[in-house]
Amino acid sequence: SYRLDRGGKPHKADIINQRKQKIQRKKSKDASGVTGVEKLKKGCFALDWHSYHFPNCNEIHEIDLRGVVRSRKMRRSSDGGDEGPRWGFVGAGLWRDVFSCDPRGETSFIGNNSTSQSSMHPPAVLKMMKSEHPYDQRNFQRHRRDALVMERLGTSHHVVQIYGYCANTVLTQAISHTLDDVIYARENEEVKTWSPRGGLHTSPPLESWMGKDENGELLATRETEIGRIRLALGVFRGLKDLHERLDLPIVHADLQAKQYLVDSTTGQVYLNDFNRCRFLTKKDDQFYDASVRNRTTGSDNASDASELESCPLHIPTAPGASRSPEEYDMAPLNEKIDVYSAGNVLYGIITGLHPWNKERGKNIKTAIQNGKRPEVDVSIRNGERGFVDKELVRLLDWVYEGNVSKRASASEIVEELERLLEMHTTKVERAGQLLVEDRLGNIFSDENHVQNEEDETLLPVQMLRHKI
Repeated sequence: SYRLDRGGKPHKADIINQRKQKIQRKKSKDASGVTGVEKLKKGCFALDWHSYHFPNCNEIHEIDLRGVVRSRKMRRSSDGGDEGPRWGFVGAGLWRDVFSCDPRGETSFIGNNSTSQSSMHPPAVLKMMKSEHPYDQRNFQRHRRDALVMERLGTSHHVVQIYGYCANTVLTQAISHTLDDVIYARENEEVKTWSPRGGLHTSPPLESWMGKDENGELLATRETEIGRIRLALGVFRGLKDLHERLDLPIVHADLQAKQYLVDSTTGQVYLNDFNRCRFLTKKDDQFYDASVRNRTTGSDNASDASELESCPLHIPTAPGASRSPEEYDMAPLNEKIDVYSAGNVLYGIITGLHPWNKERGKNIKTAIQNGKRPEVDVSIRNGERGFVDKELVRLLDWVYEGNVSKRASASEIVEELERLLEMHTTKVERAGQLLVEDRLGNIFSDENHVQNEEDETLLPVQMLRHKI
């Protein structure tokens, strides 16, 4: 093909191709799609279940995609209520398109002899990898791990449930909103955004879609003290299950508020999206000094799975501004990177603001590497907004700790939050009890005052009768 003579200077297309080739050489992959940086190091071994694979492709292929990809609305109820949720395309992330669906036709639409509120909601979502991404081993393994995590944690009440999986497609439990929708609800009500489903629009008020308890309080909100504690508990309980429910931790490696889902009918928070996760591997005692484990367990035969010692992992990239300092340093990593990233979610719960004001780029990465953290208002930190927020900020500092060995674990944060919830509940109950006692005291005081007045009016009559 003809090219313009540039006087010996390299053509722009050639420069781009050279850069691509350099990146490909740097990130060369084996037959399983694993880069050289991520290959198992000497003395480290994967657990047996790390390679498990449970596809049920028939379940996926039986779904009528004609009904999935076409958006449709629930019909209005007979009493003229609001329309129900849309069916079909829900949204898209970096890797997958998401569609709400009813794989087995279990849902009855309003108007078809059904008055159940729960029947309005699609029972499942279908996540399919975008066609722009390559169908290679690396992506197959990425989505296999995503499905395997949900399968392994199927008994957890804090992780999204899986219904089916095949290659780069997964069928999971449908949950109405993300934690982003709850934390930044007021901001979303004011800012117009565009989506393929709704065009240019603002989000509906939190009160219009979030359920309420018997006292009329929102089931999930960051606008009350107890609401902030419960949201934080939901975040770290899911993380605790991911890190501690199995014999070795699973690292999410992409923790953000939008990776959590919130059920508007229960207020329950669920951890989701594990397609960037990593499985920590175990150290081989024959290669590593077995005395380390002997000091830990007190015996030569450490068969207890909970005592397995993990190898550090290496991730070749650290995009975005939600990563830990050690990720940006390209240092050896463990599950504590998730705890740091969960701190960004906790920051949003406490302040209602985005960490770093949504800024990205090298300046933010450098600031994090240098020990800087998103700033919390002094009034919140000093307890002027209450004891609960002061405690939450203390926990935030703990998860933002730059020294990995001193950084809190997910279970330690859960323990602290549960203690804080118990203290707050006790305080509220005690305040309510004192209020009732005060009111009863006022009532008795009023009755005694009335009785005294009656006695004073009767006294002259009694004296008169005595004289007679």
